[in-house]
Amino acid sequence: MKTKFVSGIIAGIVISQAGCTTQIRSLPVPADVQAQNKQGVPLYFGDQPHAKVKTLIETKEVRARVAREMSGQDATCNTALNQALAQLRDYASAHHANAVVNVTTRFQHTETSSSKEFTCGSSNNGSTIAVRGDVVLLETE
Repeated sequence: MKTKFVSGIIAGIVISQAGCTTQIRSLPVPADVQAQNKQGVPLYFGDQPHAKVKTLIETKEVRARVAREMSGQDATCNTALNQALAQLRDYASAHHANAVVNVTTRFQHTETSSSKEFTCGSSNNGSTIAVRGDVVLLETE
């Protein structure tokens, strides 16, 4: 009797976890992210050109996790990216920075340093992303 009970519990766990596998995704950076430098603290992904760094305030990493959206995993990853970038931008603003440079995206050990693509972890439950960048004061002309 105990064997059937334990087997039933194990089967339930396996079945409940079957749909929860997280996939590491590489997606194009949405156009609205690229356009957001026109407002607030600009973000420079990877090796995008920017003015000379006058002062490095801090290297900062923020994370965002969002529940699955009905519009799909790509949309959920985009929402997570936007949330993380907003957190990073708010942090930079609060620390009187005028830019965040060397911005990278990451999920677990897979990192992307690109202005064209970002890395996100996505499952049936939602999406997770970490965004890191150097919070700086750039020289102004």
